Amino acid sequence: MLQNPQCANPDPSSSANNSWFASHTTALRGLAKTFFLLMVCGYFAFHYSLNSSFLKLPLYTRGLERTPYQYRVLTMVVFRILMQSRLTLRLASHLSFLQYDPYMMVLTGIAFFGMLGALLVTRLTIARLTGDGIYAFWAALLLALMSYMQLASNGSFTLPYDVPSLFFFSLGIYLILSRRLWGYYLMFPLAVLNRETACFISVFFVVWEWVRLAKSDVAIKSRLLRIAPHALIQATIWIAIKMALAKAYAHNPVEVGSVAGGLFNTMLGYNLHEIMKPQQWPVLLSVCGFSLPFLFLQRRWVRCDGLYYACAIILPVYFVGMMFVGVIIELRIFTEWIPLVVPAIALIVHNRLRPATEVVGSSTGLDYTAPRCVQNYKTGDL
Repeated sequence: MLQNPQCANPDPSSSANNSWFASHTTALRGLAKTFFLLMVCGYFAFHYSLNSSFLKLPLYTRGLERTPYQYRVLTMVVFRILMQSRLTLRLASHLSFLQYDPYMMVLTGIAFFGMLGALLVTRLTIARLTGDGIYAFWAALLLALMSYMQLASNGSFTLPYDVPSLFFFSLGIYLILSRRLWGYYLMFPLAVLNRETACFISVFFVVWEWVRLAKSDVAIKSRLLRIAPHALIQATIWIAIKMALAKAYAHNPVEVGSVAGGLFNTMLGYNLHEIMKPQQWPVLLSVCGFSLPFLFLQRRWVRCDGLYYACAIILPVYFVGMMFVGVIIELRIFTEWIPLVVPAIALIVHNRLRPATEVVGSSTGLDYTAPRCVQNYKTGDL
């Protein structure tokens, strides 16, 4: 394996002189960037909502859809609240481009704000990793591009909880990096209620904290004692929510191949058959905008062990998990990969193409200085 310089919990202040762009910006430029960001989110949301909905949204809103889809109840609550509002119905009656459909209007709103939130927190994550807020703004737009390919391209099916999953995973990563654990524990149950794949945020938590503590020379036993209670608490929350939802919707109709009251739909046989078809290989390679080969080949430039090992562990484990419970050729099931891959690629580009002022001479020619995100870490208590 190529050597990967370490960085577990970077401090953006240590990269204050590492900006690719001018540190100041005018009010007009700020306004233009905001407008551009809103247009990106609007374009995504509009195209996302125009695709066919896999679920019958009126049934989903009433809690009568098939399981396991009905278990993802957070957006169901949003639909229920907004569909009872006269304002929602009145607004929808004037929107011809959304076919005067209030459900489509609410779905568009969920996609818009979910994408906006994901972009904003991903920008914060990249800014924390690189110390360059302006670069982070443009790098974070990779998230919108990858999401469009996986969720909003023509022919895709839409499910109302996919874009919120993107947001929650993005937010979880930022809260872990910035050590805002109170915010993380407020967010985590909502993420689980939205979709059960939120359990992989816990995996990121464990990997990041393990690396962070290792860089502080904390003994393995102490690391286990600090991290294990958090892992146990999050697993308990996840299991309790899943069991409660399975009981609440035990009498709902089930998807073909599922068992009434079951937590998952087992798809291993189908996926093994599909993955052997050569025509499906380009589909799988297109995950995260065909960027995974680039990420693998340039992985040494991530130079952040926390993120490096999170990608190395979560991506394959997630894939194996989806072989059992997902439809592997549906790109939307890999939504949670995007908030993980985008910061990694942003770090590769930032570290690989470091500005000329960061280059110093060496006996073998030109050599790049160690990444600004390498620093002494505060051990702290979990």
